[in-house]
Amino acid sequence: WLAVVVTIWLFTGCFVPSSITTINDTPKNPARTDDKIIADMRDRGLSKAKPFYLNEISSKAMRSFVSSYWDATDPKWVKYSGGYVVYFLRDNIRYKVYYTTDGDVQCTIRQFTAEGMPRDIRQMVESAYADFSIFLVLAVTSMEKTRYLVKIEDHDSFKEIKIDDKGMVVTNSFKKSN
Repeated sequence: WLAVVVTIWLFTGCFVPSSITTINDTPKNPARTDDKIIADMRDRGLSKAKPFYLNEISSKAMRSFVSSYWDATDPKWVKYSGGYVVYFLRDNIRYKVYYTTDGDVQCTIRQFTAEGMPRDIRQMVESAYADFSIFLVLAVTSMEKTRYLVKIEDHDSFKEIKIDDKGMVVTNSFKKSN
């Protein structure tokens, strides 16, 4: 996941916060994909979570969130030195929306399976990697551009593919252990 985070940061400017504060201090389930990075940070002692009140969130960010994602399921807000991140589900897609401290949207990350991919992007991957299956897709939208990070696998390997307006490139490739 570290490679995905670095790739997202390099291409979008979105990043994993270095100082995190959560709404409540109940531990998140580290098995959940959304919370994996934050759980890893806590395990390494890179942040100290402490509760905060929802009224501490920028009203502009809250208004933007409510007007854009009024049907979000179970939103969880995280405060960090660069602003806020809200995690939630919408139409069976996991979202992370990053807001600046001023309340402007910095980027949006959607996580889904192959079924949620745009048809042309899915066909591009499936035609180039016919023997592979898609098991995870991240759509990163920043500055009105969307980039896709696609994870695929076959019998003995994994690949991470980046797709943007410049085309498709394999960013990582791993062999499965026996």
